Amino acid sequence: MEEVASGGANGSVRLHGLQQPSYHTTMMGVVKGALDYYGISRTAGEAFVLSGHAFLMNVHEELCPSGPYLWRYDRFFELLTNLGLAMRNAGTLTATADPARRAALEERLRGAIDGGVVCSLLNMEHQLLLGYDGDGFMLAQPWGPDRSMTPGRLSFGSWREFRDGPPVTFFTLTTCSPRPESAVSDAMDFALDLWRHPERYTEAPYAVGAKAYDMWLGAIDAGHGAGVGNWWNALVWAECRARAADYLEDLSKDDAPEPLGEGTARWLAARYRSVSDLLTRAAGKSASADDKRRLITEARAIEASCIDRIGERASA
Repeated sequence: MEEVASGGANGSVRLHGLQQPSYHTTMMGVVKGALDYYGISRTAGEAFVLSGHAFLMNVHEELCPSGPYLWRYDRFFELLTNLGLAMRNAGTLTATADPARRAALEERLRGAIDGGVVCSLLNMEHQLLLGYDGDGFMLAQPWGPDRSMTPGRLSFGSWREFRDGPPVTFFTLTTCSPRPESAVSDAMDFALDLWRHPERYTEAPYAVGAKAYDMWLGAIDAGHGAGVGNWWNALVWAECRARAADYLEDLSKDDAPEPLGEGTARWLAARYRSVSDLLTRAAGKSASADDKRRLITEARAIEASCIDRIGERASA
């Protein structure tokens, strides 16, 4: 972990070395940035898989681009501790909430940063709080300064950058004792549970797991497949499956831990890579509705086979 630097221009305080990689899955960009800052050596594949996010898919009935953000994080937070990272909700307020409440939350977050604690927020995207100065928090912009949904600041008092958006939720990310011995089996259990018990992780008008694919197909049939929501959901969930494939490919080179085994890891890696490729093609804005339906249907069938294989290994 880098030291906290203070006393800069405008009384600024910054967590040196804290950066957010430019993932489509900005939640995981926050997580990977925190892991790197704290010196916890994990590949992107490890972070995605052992947190369980590699296996998530949450889709709105009209393919709203909010799908990657509006799901229940509880089990994901539990799995993060296997990586040595504890992520907690630090408060949610709108930009028009009582000024005293917003000021109190700002003060708590400044205190956390002063202590070297990584903080983040969720509004339109997940963004790391890199530090603060006399006027506001400095925010990571994972895709550069030209993206309006990821402003570079949150102004103290007014929160004007998020005045027209949804409520702002803040998180703290701290270190904890990892549990590597159960990390793989816990992640596989999560993959199974997402598929078999989607109601535990979201609610209407969203769907998780197998039902997310069905929701996606229904949205395409209803004429919602040509918008930005189809494109963004496809990119995010394709990235998640690609990182699953990365991790499983690495496992297949050595003795993969239970409940996988080397052969199963290699088999799963190839299929999650295929799912990622299909979803990436479905993101194409020039693809027809029929093409998108065919691609999503094929991806669903392959992912279902992956879940069956994981379930067989877990039962064995």
